Amino acid sequence: MVLAEPSLQFYLEPEEPIEISELTGALAAIARQYQTYAVENELATKNSEARLLVSVVKPGSIDINLVPDLVSTVAMAGPLLAPLIDKVELIEKFGKHLKSLIDLFAKKREATAADNISIKDCDDATNIVKPIASHGGSQTFNVINGPVTVQLLTVTAQEASSIIETAALEKTLLQNPKAEVLQRVPMVWKRLDRDSVKSEAKTTPDRALIEEIDEKPHAVFFTDEMSHLKMQMIGDEENPYQAIYFVDVVVSRSSGKVVSYRVIGYYGKEELEPLPPA
Repeated sequence: MVLAEPSLQFYLEPEEPIEISELTGALAAIARQYQTYAVENELATKNSEARLLVSVVKPGSIDINLVPDLVSTVAMAGPLLAPLIDKVELIEKFGKHLKSLIDLFAKKREATAADNISIKDCDDATNIVKPIASHGGSQTFNVINGPVTVQLLTVTAQEASSIIETAALEKTLLQNPKAEVLQRVPMVWKRLDRDSVKSEAKTTPDRALIEEIDEKPHAVFFTDEMSHLKMQMIGDEENPYQAIYFVDVVVSRSSGKVVSYRVIGYYGKEELEPLPPA
């Protein structure tokens, strides 16, 4: 019996069907990270030479095995050194590279220069965990070598949401180090559209009051990456106007005045005490 070649298994168990674009977005992000890893470790001289291939797609949950295309690596090493390339070690090290990326955003903290985080890293981490953040369940990375399976990383839906929120905050600060970001501020809805987020819309019907920032309600936006947060906030709420939501927001101003809020993090809610009868 011929054993399958070593591979990196990307195994997803969502609680509901996921969109094809979310799955392909996750795979594309993994492929981009492999390009970075391969070039940095001299397995390829340029990104186009570093390719990940899908070797197996299994039925049931979403079960995809990925293997590196070593054509360029073998050509660089030469025929004498090619047999010395350890595929299992390569796959395991790349898997640990992915784990390190996810771990960077696994806890809400202040990034340091030593982290060397890029905007691409923020986007890739977001795309890798987005299917589970949006649709529940969990996802796992395993190294498969014949009958041996070594688990590298498991991410739950709650962890995925936290990773996306942290990545969004880091991306905002990378794009604009002077961005006005406030964390864990209490927000009360004043007007709300229960429909799904239209991430490309330039206007929004949603309005909320954050008294710590301004005494008037303002427009509230969610980016595509944060669209799942809105459903987390109001999905189980019959009357969302009777709750206080604790959020991270990026404040947009014009001539010093608040124009809108962009929600990039959510910590939970508390019900408001009912008003006494008049």
